[in-house]
Amino acid sequence: MQVKQIVTTKFYAAYCSWNSLEFTDENGDEVSIKMTDDDYLKLSENLAVKAERIRKERADEAEEAARAIAEKNAEHFNKENENE
Repeated sequence: MQVKQIVTTKFYAAYCSWNSLEFTDENGDEVSIKMTDDDYLKLSENLAVKAERIRKERADEAEEAARAIAEKNAEHFNKENENE
């Protein structure tokens, strides 16, 4: 029988050693995961995909916010010009 354990914690720091990936949470608790070179390469690919998705979402949100500000400024400008 295989026992599965899920641990949820708040990330504080990570360290990549030669053969393990070590995480520390806010309370100083540590988790060490044995890693091979191939494991690191796969993790790198997964992190790159995740980071790119996050950057795209943030860029889209910033673009929407900038568009909303520009529209609001244009409305204000048009109202000022109508009163003149």
